[in-house]
Amino acid sequence: MNLFVIQDFKNFYRSICCVFAVLFLFSQAKAQQTVAHYNMGRSGAVTYATSPEVLKDLSGLNHDLKRNGQPVFFADAPADKKLNGEGAISFKDRGSYSIADNFGKAAIPFVFEGWFQTNSRQGANDKGRSTGVVVAYGDDKSGYVLSQKEDQWVVLIDGKENGKPIAKAIPGEWIHIAIVNDGKAISALANGVKTLTGLPAAKTVASNFSIGALGKGNYFNGLIYEVRFTSLNKIKFDAAKHLLFNAKQLAKKQKQATDEQRALIAALEANKSIVKVQSFPASTGDSKDWLISQVKAPVQLLLQKDPGQMSAKLLLTNGLLSREFYVSDNLACVGFKNENTDAQYLRAVKPEARVMIDSTWYDIGGFSGQPEKSYLLESWYSNLIAEPSAFRFTGIEIMQPTARYPWQQKYNAAHTDWPPKGLHVLMHYKAPLNKNNWQNTVQVTVHYELYEGIPVIAKWLTIDNNTNSSFVVRETECEVLAVNQDQVKRIHVESDYSFALANADKEGSALMHYKGTPPAYQTGQSTTTWRTDSEYNTWASHNQAEDKFLGFPHHNLLVSRVPMGPSETVKSKQKFTSFTTFELLHDNDDRERQSLAHRRFYRKLAPQVTESLITGGITSHDKTKLKGFIDQMGELGFERLDIMAWPGISHDNLDTGYVSLWKGISSYAATKGIVMGGYELQVASRGRGADVDCIDPITNKPGSLFGQSVCIASDWQDKYYTNMWKFFDQTGLMTFNMDGPYHGDVCASTSHPHHTNFYDSQWQQWKQQVRVLHELQRRNMYVPIPDWYFLNGQSATGMGYREASANLTPQQQLLLGRQYIYDGTWHKTPTMGWMTLQLVGFYTNDARVGLEPLSQNLDRYEVGLFQHLASGCQFTVRGNRLYDTPETKAMVSKWVNWFKKHRGILTSDIIHVARPTGRDLDAMLHVNAELDEKGMLIVFNPTDKGITKQMKVPLYYTGIKGTAKLTDQNGKASNLELNEKQEAFITVNIPAGGFSWFTIE
Repeated sequence: MNLFVIQDFKNFYRSICCVFAVLFLFSQAKAQQTVAHYNMGRSGAVTYATSPEVLKDLSGLNHDLKRNGQPVFFADAPADKKLNGEGAISFKDRGSYSIADNFGKAAIPFVFEGWFQTNSRQGANDKGRSTGVVVAYGDDKSGYVLSQKEDQWVVLIDGKENGKPIAKAIPGEWIHIAIVNDGKAISALANGVKTLTGLPAAKTVASNFSIGALGKGNYFNGLIYEVRFTSLNKIKFDAAKHLLFNAKQLAKKQKQATDEQRALIAALEANKSIVKVQSFPASTGDSKDWLISQVKAPVQLLLQKDPGQMSAKLLLTNGLLSREFYVSDNLACVGFKNENTDAQYLRAVKPEARVMIDSTWYDIGGFSGQPEKSYLLESWYSNLIAEPSAFRFTGIEIMQPTARYPWQQKYNAAHTDWPPKGLHVLMHYKAPLNKNNWQNTVQVTVHYELYEGIPVIAKWLTIDNNTNSSFVVRETECEVLAVNQDQVKRIHVESDYSFALANADKEGSALMHYKGTPPAYQTGQSTTTWRTDSEYNTWASHNQAEDKFLGFPHHNLLVSRVPMGPSETVKSKQKFTSFTTFELLHDNDDRERQSLAHRRFYRKLAPQVTESLITGGITSHDKTKLKGFIDQMGELGFERLDIMAWPGISHDNLDTGYVSLWKGISSYAATKGIVMGGYELQVASRGRGADVDCIDPITNKPGSLFGQSVCIASDWQDKYYTNMWKFFDQTGLMTFNMDGPYHGDVCASTSHPHHTNFYDSQWQQWKQQVRVLHELQRRNMYVPIPDWYFLNGQSATGMGYREASANLTPQQQLLLGRQYIYDGTWHKTPTMGWMTLQLVGFYTNDARVGLEPLSQNLDRYEVGLFQHLASGCQFTVRGNRLYDTPETKAMVSKWVNWFKKHRGILTSDIIHVARPTGRDLDAMLHVNAELDEKGMLIVFNPTDKGITKQMKVPLYYTGIKGTAKLTDQNGKASNLELNEKQEAFITVNIPAGGFSWFTIE
């Protein structure tokens, strides 16, 4: 191209640029200019978080405001802003922002505007707090001041209040107010409409700009979303163009929000599984005591709709327990009651749950804005605010409960419904407003199950990831309940994430040795934590010297979470499922009643704990000995064979000869009606090789707290369990007698295929152990293991366990064993705990330890046999034989037959009458109001002298009133008169070292 042409083009270009620059400057001179702009709607902030120390000026002119006092963020904003996930700043308790500046714009035309809401919460009706300065451009002598004065918004110019208000100040209602100087006069607008005109202009404007107060007084009590000051530069004011108020957009957003809320309420009303009522019943309770008689009240979800169609209440109830929810633009639990006592457990609204996904915490449901956290008034519901950063409630599904694991009634278990009758309610939530990339792709579901006839509710979470990428569920709080102080001791909470280290407490009896303070993954103290509530500052204060005596009543925020993790990576199109929390409501503080309720909870929701098998244990692999032992078991009516330690059984050994041995023994036992299995130390304190063992997170080398343990989230699980299932298939073994199930050791390996790293290692190993237990129940196997997986299929654990006691003499073991039974059955049914009668020494051949020859120790054998059978526990007789003479055989047969005759009442729960001390009679009372034999009293005399005495026997839980029939062990019957407390007085005569038993009908 010619150089002259290029030069001419450059000159032309410069001319054009100059013209555009002039036009731009001209347009700017005619345009509205922002002088100061403050937006307080920090998207995604958490309610009651302290607001910023400096409120930045968005105009870029550095008119930043400095914070005074402690204004806080709050999750409310004008409708169109709120739907974008924004909030506002709450001004109360002497909070404000200010700058000593008037922006040098005193005399020019301007627009001075903002979004405001007078408080409808705490202090709303307090006359002393119903006046305050919202925003000031100047001061109380020179300038413009916008104030709330009781129920009006007013403007003061040069310290003089206009005679008329700008608008009504309606608590809880957002309003846009503007003060406009159009160069001729001052006018005031409310929501874009002029309400005051012809106001005088301020003569001068003092050097002050403040929000929320004026100086050190006139504090505002309410919310402010946005404030802006602009100059008009001699242009004609146009409300549609020059205000932060867009009536059309606001109306559209409000309609959208209203339509969504109406549709949600309408969908709840249309759900045929929800019962519509005009009002909730005052009490749906049954007059029956659920611990004595079956309560058949239906499990229902009730709906009470607000007449305005914009909110509703839901009540999930079974007549014994109810949980109430309030639904508007989100959902939250607002009531939790024991229907029999009418006791209210809830004092404040909290999120339904909380989850940390990647690095961010999210509330699931819930509301903010409750002014006082020590009690909750229904009149506050309409003023509660949905957090914009929370997952939002979208609807409900209702179905019948499903079995948490496969189980069929077997092994003499008590009859029960499985799955239990009740309702399974699924509450669905969609992503927060400010998570645009998750809309319609990430769903959280809060699951509730309420069961018929028991005051227990279960709760868990699922999270569906339908995005195209993975995320990590780092932490979960599956239950968050603000509990009334007086009910903290009347709610029992536990979960199915329950095993040795998860339940361990540094003050407990775990066999551990700590250096310094142990981490949470070693002493989880269960998934249940009681915390102080940072939002609850008005609890009835006590002198801190009293706190210990009073049981720390301010520790009343219940949070259910795993001690570590889960840190589970949820891939695209996959679902995360949390652990399950169970909540049992007690109706008084009596230890026996609370304990009995806990035991009934296990009977209902872990029915395999009622399975009962009389066991013979032997330490041999010799075919001849084993068959001889089985023959004696068959003759005497024993039901389970246990190949005990040592040598036990190696369950991954598929050697042909080894499999053939146990297939033959198992088949032979089956011909006698006997199921069998054998001991193996499987996981805890058993390393399986450096490549699969747990890696210590401190040393990054193989190492575990509880002795070197294999990591069952390594590829060891693929090899071992695959072989174990084949072993069971090929041999026919039907019991899983495992020592050392997964107990909680963490693993810092990053190369094991079934966990990612240290942070998810405990969670993934627990999940694997649970899968194993569920498969065992699917196979109808009996599952005694020494840990606490009852809510996932375990059948029994030790009634009480110290290996040192195995070396005591049989006589010493007798009384100690009864102490184990007395103490262990406070929280276990009899069949949940195993006990062993040692006919031969466990760790020693000392003749004083054991009962061989049996015929020469017949009396001691009989007492040991009787006390264990009479307790109803999972009982094993361990030795090389069960009898040696016809007399021994007859004695054993007598008591085995007696047990089977009375098995129903003997495996029923124990009322703790008298703990063994060795100095007086000790006694246990079995009760079951549903049987013909409603009670059985067992009494022992451990002394060397006969004892005759009158015993007070509590018969309330037999369900008998007035008169009971008492039959002693000799068949002699008599009538018992019960007092008003349903107690009877029984005279017993027990010989030295003897025992007696009585049936009660």
